[in-house]
Amino acid sequence: MVKNSSDTHIIMRDQYGWKVLHKGGIKLWFCGYLYGISIENFLDKASQIVSGNIESNAILNWIKNTNGHFAFVIECNSVTIASVDKICSIPLFFNNNNGDILISNHAPILRRECKLDDSKLDEKAKLEIAMSGYTIASKTLYGEIERLESGECIFLNNNNYYREYYYTYSPWKIVDKTKSQLQNEFLNICLETFRKIKDNLGGRQIVVPLSAGNDSRLIASGLKEVGVKNVVCFSYGRRGNFETPISKAIASKLGYRWVYIPDRLKDKRRFFQSKVYREYIDAFESFSYTHNVQEVYEVFMLKKSNLVDDDAVFINGSCGDFISGGHIRPTSDIKHVSKFTGEICWKKFLDKHYSLWSNLRTPANDAYIISELEKKLLLRIKETVDFGKYNYAAMESAEFIGRQSKMVMGQQRIYEFFGYEWRMPLWSNEMLSFWESVPYQYKVDQRLYLETLYESNWGNVWQDIKVNDKVVNPAALRWLRTLLKILFIPLGRSRWHRFEKNVLEYFMHPSYSLTVASYLSILFDRKGHRGTYSWLSRQMIQSKKYKQV
Repeated sequence: MVKNSSDTHIIMRDQYGWKVLHKGGIKLWFCGYLYGISIENFLDKASQIVSGNIESNAILNWIKNTNGHFAFVIECNSVTIASVDKICSIPLFFNNNNGDILISNHAPILRRECKLDDSKLDEKAKLEIAMSGYTIASKTLYGEIERLESGECIFLNNNNYYREYYYTYSPWKIVDKTKSQLQNEFLNICLETFRKIKDNLGGRQIVVPLSAGNDSRLIASGLKEVGVKNVVCFSYGRRGNFETPISKAIASKLGYRWVYIPDRLKDKRRFFQSKVYREYIDAFESFSYTHNVQEVYEVFMLKKSNLVDDDAVFINGSCGDFISGGHIRPTSDIKHVSKFTGEICWKKFLDKHYSLWSNLRTPANDAYIISELEKKLLLRIKETVDFGKYNYAAMESAEFIGRQSKMVMGQQRIYEFFGYEWRMPLWSNEMLSFWESVPYQYKVDQRLYLETLYESNWGNVWQDIKVNDKVVNPAALRWLRTLLKILFIPLGRSRWHRFEKNVLEYFMHPSYSLTVASYLSILFDRKGHRGTYSWLSRQMIQSKKYKQV
């Protein structure tokens, strides 16, 4: 908690789902959706809270128990409340200048109001973005601008300023239940979540980005299981990619309309140089993470071609693999540990999340990142936890408040940009609570998640349709790759991987997303890019006139 005297100014834009409501002397800025309560009733509740004896605990409990995904700002006389939901699905930004508080839903507004130029850029934030694509904690590229973290609330009353965490993802809250009990609970939560969506949307068209994986398959089959009829599934990628026939087979078996958006190298390259793409980047500049480009071209084509309803609602599979344990390392794989109230593996964590550029993986940089992550976890975790026993849980929590709440949540901005709403059933309050309680042995390798879904076999799309049957396409490139790989055998595996990444991957990527960068920059790269988001992080930094990293 931070507390000091303050004066507050709210500067908001009424775009991309944000709306303002008034009741008496209360003003509510709101974006998102709620279950079990209308926005008008939410405003009534807010009115009751701010007009009574205001206590921070009451406010925090109210927000914690609100079901949905949202961000809001409430103004009433001397009271201001600003909050994001548990996963920060919709960002808010603020500036604290000696007690004068500025709050906004668009970071560039604060840069303008605070008269910040690129001389105010934060070198440490730059390093964090270059290594991972996002900053740690509330930092942005401008030291004077911060963003609310997942599960965080700002509360101002009688010139006093508070920052509180009302929720931190805590997968060490294990509940002693049998595997069968956990499976039944998971299925019931899924069904109840999908029923809420069905009731909430009232027959509006639902659009599902349907891949060959498990998470989007759960979305599509779960909607079918509760009787949702108006569903459109779409797939994308270059022609001949492994995802398309699997996606089509799933949609066909479920009886849902299926749309394919072909990705062509020249078209993707042209799009990433277009005015539309530039407008998307500018519309959601956060100074805290690289913009998400997964599906941006494809949603643009869906809208341009009138393939989905104007009031359609998009539901993707974010982020079933993470929350169900897909990012947990097996105990036998844990090496090179660091102290953090017990033994915790950081090396594998940094390998997975902080390796966009291999030249930045220096001992000094690694030590800095680990130190910052540890400080943030210690600040947020308010109970005593045996992290020698629950090291995997600390890693999950660190990823939750970092990559998941920033870069992954950034995908929802794509739908907003093109005028669509979205829902995220795999991040509901009930889902978060459930997966916090599941023991390690059922989460590693997503054992409980996958076994339950395959045994239940909703829509008959789990046992007979392949998952992620990946092959290299097109065929001509597959044969060339095989031949070149043989020729590289005397040179060693590392030389081959570097050649493949610099020379071939631009043409092999299933959706040609590497066209965000020029082929020549990839071809002559010697700093060790990892993939698409390596180049996006560099572009973000360079656009702020930083020296090249």
